[in-house]
Amino acid sequence: MLKLLKKSGSRSLTPIGFTLSSTRGVAIVALTVALIVVSYAAVLAAPQRTNRTPAGEPERKDDSKVPDAKALEKAKKQESAAQVKLTQAEGIVELALIAYGGRKQLETVRAAIQESGSIRLATDQGDLSGNYVLRSLRKEKSWQDLLRVDLELSAPEAAQTPNAAPIKYVIGFNGASVWSAQNGQYVNPRSGADVAFRAQLTHEYMALLRYREDGSKLDYIGPETVVGVDTNVIELTTQGGDKTRFWLSSKTYRVLHCEYELKLVEGQPPTKYRIDYYYTPNSAAVVQNTLVPVRREMKQDGKFVQEIKLTNITYSAKLDPEVFQHLQEQ
Repeated sequence: MLKLLKKSGSRSLTPIGFTLSSTRGVAIVALTVALIVVSYAAVLAAPQRTNRTPAGEPERKDDSKVPDAKALEKAKKQESAAQVKLTQAEGIVELALIAYGGRKQLETVRAAIQESGSIRLATDQGDLSGNYVLRSLRKEKSWQDLLRVDLELSAPEAAQTPNAAPIKYVIGFNGASVWSAQNGQYVNPRSGADVAFRAQLTHEYMALLRYREDGSKLDYIGPETVVGVDTNVIELTTQGGDKTRFWLSSKTYRVLHCEYELKLVEGQPPTKYRIDYYYTPNSAAVVQNTLVPVRREMKQDGKFVQEIKLTNITYSAKLDPEVFQHLQEQ
């Protein structure tokens, strides 16, 4: 039986951190972030289970397209003509919306999302790796979206034993609260898990693209060159006061990375997060005329903690709302 360790007030607290004793913090998802920890002893003592092979090639390779450089340049001129109605920051994000497929297309096809692939988490004993599935149903505001993440993780190679079983972990937001389960048994999310897990609803790139619907405020911070790439830096402030800075390419208007802080424990300094977005292979990065970052890396206080690679992406998915309310099979 897996057990939760006692709450720690140190910086080892991380979003969904699966740590085994004496590991440094590891994060899950920008995605999924919760503050649940397990011990190596408990993991290795779990019942035997057959490992599931990570998903293979992308399920859908659309022939659809998003605007190219020429189309974006034309849209930029049109936005310039309408600049009297938009702030500089809003004009840049409206161009980003076009680059990602358009507001209406995003709203329509991403009303129901299922993404799956592989996840890798850093620990002092080695990397945890396994399968990752995210499901989401869109609501009126970003922070109201229903969300569920299923993980199946294997211990680092150095800690594996012949009969070692993977950790099966589920965490979800049902519209009111965060719940979680481990190896088929409900567990209480630790203090701060609600804030950490729900951060992906208010700090991810889609929160920027939904700024108008959410009533969020945009501020133009200025231009910045990052590793030779010219970018525009935009700060988003939600109605609840959450702030995120986004770096958008000045040429493609894609979100390259974002940064934000979370205060997970009262009396402790906030934890700083950075998410880098990657859009290759190109064959998988366009789904139903919308642009998708197919790989994401997260750093916590400057250290790598998580990588997610998407291999199966389904939008306009048929999802049972019940899967967001309680534990049940996919």
